Order: sequence, then structure tokens, then C-alpha cells
Amino acid sequence: LGMRGFVGVDVEANLLQCCRLMHSSSIDFLPIILPSDSRVLATVTYTTILEYLVTHFREQRRLFDDSIHALGIGTYEGIVTVGVNESLKEVLKILDSKGLSAVPVVDDRGAVINVYSRSDITFLATATDADSAVSNLSLSLASIFSQQRPDVSTPDRLYTCSRDQTLQSVFEIFASVKFNRLVCVDEAGRCNGIMSARDLVKYFVEEVE
Repeated sequence: LGMRGFVGVDVEANLLQCCRLMHSSSIDFLPIILPSDSRVLATVTYTTILEYLVTHFREQRRLFDDSIHALGIGTYEGIVTVGVNESLKEVLKILDSKGLSAVPVVDDRGAVINVYSRSDITFLATATDADSAVSNLSLSLASIFSQQRPDVSTPDRLYTCSRDQTLQSVFEIFASVKFNRLVCVDEAGRCNGIMSARDLVKYFVEEVE
């Protein structure tokens, strides 16, 4: 179903059709519509798809024992990171110019210590007027992270893995934390890859095709 930019499917669509539509439309969630009155019954996301696959998918080959890097799932070249002392303004410019939804944040040693996401822009809502909003843009990521409430659960915090981990173990991580991405790090904690829930779903769609 598509109308003026709205993308959705009716209740008769199967999981593979949903995956293909989400991938081709570059969307992260897909409304399930009841045709009779156009009500939204549910929303499918990449993480909910992964939860289903972890529970029900049974691969006959020893595919799940292969590493995510060996299977080519994720991005391992041209990884963009930002320093923790970068200003919010500069980080937002990088996200926009590179077409990224999030970027790993590294310390002076190059080790990953956090992730900054587009969803974190809500920090600007703390501004009381235009001048304070501009002032917030000049803050460093270190300052912004220090002001975030640790008791508030946010969907884009840092979870890491090794790019040598098996597909099975990564599946279990995504299913347990219901998270959108994992940052791959080496023994020193430096970023050497990024894998998203979307990458995993894309892999299985391509396997079927």
C-alpha cells in the first residue's frame, strides 16, 4: 500500500514481502493496515523481524557458525567515527553529509566509547530560546553525554561485538537487546565495522532470492 509517500502493507502480506518492501523503500518500520477501514494494526521493524527469525528460523547448512565478517554482513570499509570532543554542530554536519543515522564516538586513543544518533537531537529541546539552541550546538559530545540521564532508556546506545563472532551469537544479541546496530571493535576497542539489524535482514532476503 502506498499513498503520497506512505508505505504500508495489508494483513495478507507475508514476512518476505515485508522485508523486501522495507529494504527497497529504505524504511525502518512498516505499518500493517486493515484494508476494510485503513486502521494500523501493528508495525513491523527490523528488530521484530530478527526476533521472529531467532525463534523460528532453522538453517540446514552450518551458516550460523560462520562469522559475520566472513559472510559479508555489515560495513567494514570507510567507517566514519567522531571524537568525543567534537561539537554537536560538526557531528550533525557529518551525519548529514554522509547520509548516516548514527556514528561511533571515540576517545583520544581511538577506542569506541559511545554512539551518537540522529534521535539524540532531542537534546536541543532543552533549549529555552533561539540563543540557547545555538549555544547547545556548540557543546561537545562529551558535555552532552554527561548531561544525559542514566536512568532513561534510549534506543541508540552503544553495544559492541567482534566481527569474528558467529552469525548465531549476533542474532542472539540483537534479539535480547532489541537494538538497531552493533559496533564491531578490535581487542583495543577500536571500531573496525558496523552491523545493523537491517544488514541482517537484507542478507536473508538475498539468500532467499
